[in-house]
Amino acid sequence: MITRRIHIAILDTDVPVPTVYAARGLYSSQFRVLLQSAASRLNQSVKNNSSSAPQIQIHTSAYDVVGGSYPTLGMLPKTPPLNEERQKEIEEEEDDEIFRPIDAILITGSAASAYYQGEQYAWIASLQDFIRRVWSRYPLVKFFGSCFGHQVIAQALLADNSGEQLGSPLVRVEACPMGYEIGIHPIEISREFAATGLGKTLSTSLNEREGGKLHIQLVHGDRVIGFNPSAADEPETSLPPSALTALPQPWLNIGSTPLSPIQGLYYPGRVLTYQGHFEFDIFVNTETVIEFGRRGGWDAQMVAESLRKINACGLEHDDSRVAAEIVVQFLADDVGIDIASRDAQEMNVSMKLDYRYPTKRAEMVRSVVANGLATPPDEMSLEV
Repeated sequence: MITRRIHIAILDTDVPVPTVYAARGLYSSQFRVLLQSAASRLNQSVKNNSSSAPQIQIHTSAYDVVGGSYPTLGMLPKTPPLNEERQKEIEEEEDDEIFRPIDAILITGSAASAYYQGEQYAWIASLQDFIRRVWSRYPLVKFFGSCFGHQVIAQALLADNSGEQLGSPLVRVEACPMGYEIGIHPIEISREFAATGLGKTLSTSLNEREGGKLHIQLVHGDRVIGFNPSAADEPETSLPPSALTALPQPWLNIGSTPLSPIQGLYYPGRVLTYQGHFEFDIFVNTETVIEFGRRGGWDAQMVAESLRKINACGLEHDDSRVAAEIVVQFLADDVGIDIASRDAQEMNVSMKLDYRYPTKRAEMVRSVVANGLATPPDEMSLEV
C-alpha cells in the first residue's frame, strides 16, 4: 500500500503553563501526538472501506523560534514530489525521518500578540519575515496556524498598514474589543468554506451535531478582522458584517463567532488556520486559564465563568478530533498545489504590502492592557 509521508516543522512560539508542560510537554509534542492520532484514525477508515487511498504517516521536527531556531531553507522543497518509484528508492536509502524534506510549517499558539514590537518581541518580526520568505519562495510548503499562529500568518501575509487604497480589503490583527473569548463558543462555518472540498468534509462531520457548528476550545484576547483601509476610522457597529470577514481572493474565512468574525483562514492548497485550539482539551485549557488568571490578576468571577465555558461540551465531547483530521487531510492533499503556487506568485506581484504596525498604536496598546491579554503583566512593557 502507498504511504503518504508528511514532515511538519512545528514552530514553538511559547511554553505551556507549568502544569500542562509537566503533563504534556511542549506544544510541538502535543501537536505531534494529536496529528499522528488523527492520521491513524484516517488510515483505519481507509482500511475499513477497502479504499486505495494512501496511508498517511506524520513526522514532526520542532523549532524554538523565540530562541531563534528555524528550519534550514535547504529542507524546503522547490520541486514537485517525485514519482512513486523514485520516492520509494530514496526512502529505502534514507532511514532517518529528520532528513526528509519539510512539507508544512505549523505555528503554535502563544501568549504574545502578532502586532507586538520592540526589542523584547523582535522574534515576532523575524517569524513574520520567515513566513513571507517561505510563502514567496517555496510554494510547495503548506502552512497551518493555531490561535497566535493564525494571527501571525494573517499579519505576515494579509495585513496592510501603508494607508494605500489597494481596492481589496485585507485584514488587521487587533485586541478583541469585548475582551477574551474563552471556552466553547460554537463557530458558524462560512458558506464559502463549506463549498470547498475540505469544507464539505468538515461540514459533513459537523452536521452530525445539532446546528452543524464547530466546537473547539478557545482562549485568546486578539482577533483577525477584515480591514478595508478606507473604513479604518469607522466604528465597528457602523460597518456591514461582511466588512469584518472580507478577504482578498482566493483566501476564505472558515467561520465566525460574534467576538471573532474570522475564526480561521483557508487558501486552497496552501494555508489553513484555526483561531481555536483543537490541541487543547478541558485539562489544558483549564490549567491555562487558571495560570493566566493568576498572572493577570483576574477576579474570581471571570475565572469561574471562563471555567464554566471551558466545560460547556463536557469531557471529550467537542470537535477536536474532527478538527485534527481536517488538518491532516489538508496537509496530505496534493490537489491544488500548482494553482496555489501560481496564485501566490501573482499575489506577490500585485499586492505591494507594507508590514508596519497599524495606525493608532497607542490606542491599541491601551486596549490590549485593558482587555488583559494572555501575557504576564511584567511583559506589558511596550512603548506607547
